[in-house]
Amino acid sequence: MKTTGRLHLLGIGGAGMSALALLLRSRGTDVSGADPAISPALAAKMTGEGIVVYRTHDPSHLDGVERVVISSAIPEENPELREALRRSIPIAHRVDLLCRLAEGKQLTAVAGTHGKGTITGMLAYLLRRLGWDPSLANGAELVDDGRTPCRGLSCWWGEGAHFVMETDESDGSFLKLLPRTALITNIDRDHLDFWGDEEGLRQGFRRFAGAVEGILILHESLLDLLEEQVRPVWSYGKGADCRFRLMEWQPLEGGAEVTADTPNGTLHFSICLFGEHNALNALGAIAVAASLGVSPERAAWALSSYRGIRRRLERKGETGGVLVFDDHADHPTEIAGAIAALLPLGRPIVAVLQPHRFSRVRSLLADYGPALAQAQRVVVLPIWAAGEKIDYQLSDQDLYLQICQSNPGQEVHFSPRDTLLSFLRTTLRRGEVLLLMGPGDIAEVAERWEEISA
Repeated sequence: MKTTGRLHLLGIGGAGMSALALLLRSRGTDVSGADPAISPALAAKMTGEGIVVYRTHDPSHLDGVERVVISSAIPEENPELREALRRSIPIAHRVDLLCRLAEGKQLTAVAGTHGKGTITGMLAYLLRRLGWDPSLANGAELVDDGRTPCRGLSCWWGEGAHFVMETDESDGSFLKLLPRTALITNIDRDHLDFWGDEEGLRQGFRRFAGAVEGILILHESLLDLLEEQVRPVWSYGKGADCRFRLMEWQPLEGGAEVTADTPNGTLHFSICLFGEHNALNALGAIAVAASLGVSPERAAWALSSYRGIRRRLERKGETGGVLVFDDHADHPTEIAGAIAALLPLGRPIVAVLQPHRFSRVRSLLADYGPALAQAQRVVVLPIWAAGEKIDYQLSDQDLYLQICQSNPGQEVHFSPRDTLLSFLRTTLRRGEVLLLMGPGDIAEVAERWEEISA
């Protein structure tokens, strides 16, 4: 991209927009952005990279701006968007810029309702460790392993031929991509406010799959996605017919030992991540790497030191005898998976959930109780609106009561966000696991995990 002026990103604190901002900056582009909800840590990081960050929206921020970049989360009444229209400043969607950045590279896109960020990070990490120097655009930062120079990056510009990208199905923007290779992890009931119903969601993924130019890697549950297979399709999963089959996994104190069947024969490897779902994620990443020409053995070796992405079962540490994990989970499937992954630790689990978006809670209300059933205790926070208008017909207490009714006998509490730390200090017990979940500002509580036993 050849640009001489400044690009101004609205909602720069969001996962996708922040990754794009850092990626553009790494290429030398002059970048600024505005977001009242940006976390202090992210704002400081961007400022350190030379990005101008505003914590308010004001038309004056557009002085000297060549182009405004938006996501579908930016409302029409945003004052900076309205001012850009008034001044006739060109406006681009963030995916349009990602498509431009990917021109001239072989794009590998990872899609799905759950797990796509983890697999995107896995693939970029292993390719980088093997010396391929890929470019990356992901929605979460990689946890630094001390060996491969990722250092908490969610994106980077590489000089290699490959571009690895996490996609976004929430607004249909992934349909703008033309990937050479793609993987789809799963399709779960989500973002129905955009897609209308589950069939509309599946149709969206079907269109995405149809745009893949080369090999398409699908989890075994999605093999019926394409009515006509016009391209090579590789499957991964636990079924006997999968090209990459998970045969067994054993939990370890620091991750898991995995045995898989691949076209090259039986593969034994270890990962530094918890849970069967991460064993399957690793197998999916190995399948994608194999489609690019990396042997499963080399891919597994490169993954052995991968420590995940931030806020995906991220182990924060232990304080006062309580082991603390931080997770982005907000969909019931993700919540259940995170809890299940920690059960082999053999310790009581205290699950703290900050629900995300009124539309999601309303459409999935009955699913939260079963998802939390295996936790010994549950703490529910008020709903994090994430830019949505408050739904006054849905009370924060509705979800709390649903969980209580779904799991009789389970200890369930409701806590305001600003008193959560003090509540945890007085209720946590030595030997428990604390699992903090949600995409909202509960992440700030997770950063203060050492204060829980203060």
